Amino acid sequence: MSRPDKQLIDQELFQKLLPIASSSVRGRTNHNFHELHEPYQRFLNVLTRDTYVQAHRHKNPPKPETFLVLKGKLGFILFAEDGRVLEKHLLSSEGPIYGIDLSPGVYHTLVCLSDTCICFEGKSGPYDPTTDKEFASWAPSENQTEKTEYLNYLRGLFEASEI
Repeated sequence: MSRPDKQLIDQELFQKLLPIASSSVRGRTNHNFHELHEPYQRFLNVLTRDTYVQAHRHKNPPKPETFLVLKGKLGFILFAEDGRVLEKHLLSSEGPIYGIDLSPGVYHTLVCLSDTCICFEGKSGPYDPTTDKEFASWAPSENQTEKTEYLNYLRGLFEASEI
């Protein structure tokens, strides 16, 4: 199957993806612009408020990663090796911070702070599900019930005055 020569990132695409994310068990969906074997992965990550992304890093192989918020707001959190929060950043399509670029090997996660959020992500490929992410052992997995409490803790790092 061949890829189109271009794909517009517009309101029509957003309206197509938002219901898919909302009806997903995980509360999110990706829309890839790349083929999995390509050296540069480009995609939209469409998030709903209750989605949980386990803290992770891209260390082996080392992959830098870029996030840009196109619609909505999210909290982006960077962690130390032991799970301590090192930094938190409010990323918003309204600014003043629109995105973040990470070096390889940095533990991170994000929380959706608006009803929905659409991010553009870019990172090195190719995609290999066995090596793409190293999940943090100190953060609950998506399948653990503790994830809800941890998500609430992460969301609480961004007080109402910041949102």
